[in-house]
Amino acid sequence: MNKRLNIILLLVVAVLAGWYFSQQDDQRPQLAQLVKREGEPEYTGNKIDTIVYDLKGKPQYFAEAQEVKHYETTERTEFFKPLLNLFNSESSLKDWKVTADYAEITKEKILNLKGNVKIESLNEDTRLNYIESEILTVDLSNYDVYTDSIVTSKGMGFITSGKGLKGNLRSQVATLLENVETRIEPTVIQSESDSRNIQN
Repeated sequence: MNKRLNIILLLVVAVLAGWYFSQQDDQRPQLAQLVKREGEPEYTGNKIDTIVYDLKGKPQYFAEAQEVKHYETTERTEFFKPLLNLFNSESSLKDWKVTADYAEITKEKILNLKGNVKIESLNEDTRLNYIESEILTVDLSNYDVYTDSIVTSKGMGFITSGKGLKGNLRSQVATLLENVETRIEPTVIQSESDSRNIQN
């Protein structure tokens, strides 16, 4: 009888041990998903928008994207299908609209844009109205722009295309570097005295 009892107890222990270990295997993948792996973002979000202010409390830029990923260790933020509005530092009004397929902002406040990059002026009276390229970089501290890619820029009375660009959005200057082609369009600029004469 002792032998039978020992066999039954061993069988019960074996069944319980098997059940216990089978439960542990089911929980391991769930626990692994909770642990952040090397190179993964600290947080992600879908359909996010945010406004970033400078040290004086004035808006610097507004960003909205289908998906955002932030990496704390490198202080880098990725935006997928972003729309950014860059603000005028003096008037705090929106100056430029920026769109692309992908963007990243580094800890140095450098905005790297890739895929269908378009920068459009939101003011009608600017000399530089539009910049289009596949790759473009904007320094958010001073609004310098540069690229080594093919680029098209449009402004008051001109359309220019070429390879490579350096410029500044605040001063509305864009210099193309290589293989430059420009089309000049006649533009009528009315002074204030001309517009007063027309109204009278």
